[in-house]
Amino acid sequence: MLLRLMVLFEAHLKKVRKAVNERPDAGYSTETVVMVAILVAIAIAVGAILMSKLLAKANSLDLG
Repeated sequence: MLLRLMVLFEAHLKKVRKAVNERPDAGYSTETVVMVAILVAIAIAVGAILMSKLLAKANSLDLG
């Protein structure tokens, strides 16, 4: 049973390796998704910093 599973797994790995070797740009979409996620995280952080500064300035105004 375990030997059969290992043989099937090895055959699957060979198929995956062959597919990757045939298409060298196969990882491009993954890289793009990671870069977009990083840029979104940076944008959220900058937005949070700006909002914090804006609220601090607004709360420090003397309206009376």
